[in-house]
Amino acid sequence: MWSVDGVWWDYQKEAIIFRLIDEDGDEVICGVTQVAINDHFRTADTEQDAKDNFDENMDFIVSIAANLVDEEECDEDGVYLITSEHM
Repeated sequence: MWSVDGVWWDYQKEAIIFRLIDEDGDEVICGVTQVAINDHFRTADTEQDAKDNFDENMDFIVSIAANLVDEEECDEDGVYLITSEHM
């Protein structure tokens, strides 16, 4: 099971980036784009709304990220990035 161990904003990707760690100490870097999270939760397309949506729905976002990790679906930077197609 994954848990969040650090969250930050990536201005280049326009995404919330978060580190997941499992009970064995394995770590992966994941993220969710501002557009994906705000569109899914039907909020304004702002950085603050994205952060609020993440905080309020962290378990849901982590479950999507965990699926990407299981499928080994990361971007060119090695980030398991949730986009609108994953929501």
